Order: sequence, then C-alpha cells, then structure tokens
Amino acid sequence: MPRILHLIKHGKPQFLAGVPAHEWPLAPDALTELPALAARLDPRPDVIVCSLEPKAHATGQALAGQLVVPLRPMHGLHEQLRYTARFHADPADFQAEYRAFFAQPDRLVVGEETARDACTRFTNAVNAVMAANPQPAVAVVAHGTVISLLVAARRGVDPYPLWRELPLLGVLSVPWEPGPAGARTAL
Repeated sequence: MPRILHLIKHGKPQFLAGVPAHEWPLAPDALTELPALAARLDPRPDVIVCSLEPKAHATGQALAGQLVVPLRPMHGLHEQLRYTARFHADPADFQAEYRAFFAQPDRLVVGEETARDACTRFTNAVNAVMAANPQPAVAVVAHGTVISLLVAARRGVDPYPLWRELPLLGVLSVPWEPGPAGARTAL
C-alpha cells in the first residue's frame, strides 16, 4: 500500500520591502485557516517536516502543534533560489515571469535556479524526508513553486496551472512509492 505525502504551501507571508522573500515571516493573519487545513489532511499526517524558511517553519510549527505530531525542519525544502529576483508590484508581471520559468525548465529565467534544478533539488530532499520518516502519512510544509514542480513531474502535467491554483495553506496530496535508492534526478 502506498504511503501518502501531503505537500503544503506555507501561510501568507508578511511582505517586507528590501528584505529577500526567503526571509519573510508570516503575516499576522496567516494562520486563521489552519484548523480547516488540518481537517482536510486525510489521512492525518504522523509527522510534519518543513523548510527552514521562516514562513514555512512557522506554518509547520503551528500545524504540528494543532495536530500534536512531531515537527522536523529539514534542509533542501526551500523555495527556488531568488536572491537576485526583483520584486513585482504588479502580480501580472510576476505571473508572466513564472509562466516563462515553468515553460523553459532548462533556462535560467529568474533567480539563481532553473526550474529543472529546483525540481531536482526539492525532489531529492523529499526523497530523503520519506526515507527518514517511514510513517504512513507525512506532511511537508514548503513553497508553491517547488511543490508545483514536483507534483507536475509525478503527474506528467504542466506545473504552471498547479502553481497558479495552489493557494496559501493549500495542499496537494500524492501517493508515495519509494524511488530507486540513491536517485539523483527529478521524478
């Protein structure tokens, strides 16, 4: 029987001008829908693993407290590297940039990681999460871009619509079958 992996997008970040997105904390109202998220997780996860970025860590910590399960922060679950990405005041500009990012996975469109590189890194981290946590249901709190890349690769679909439709505190659940030992490529 396959295990279940719940991939959860962090809560609403507090946008801070001049601060890189990977350092943003959660907004004060970010977790108001956390009880509804916890109720949607079926089966209930036995452990929460999260990205080290503040917005994902705080979301994971709150969810683990709500479900009374262990929290395990882990390296490699961060968002696509965006140290030099510019802030888009207009959401349409941001969406257009990421449409190109997903459409050209081997081209460096934005930030410091291609879509393929981000997918491979995140997939390797999730493989490690699942190997280190043998429970039947595992939840990973991470970020919309890398979650969309992994799920799209597993399902053989375009990642852009997944990314557009995955809300904050949204969850994509997938059956998890172990991959080949030592796999170093995206699924």
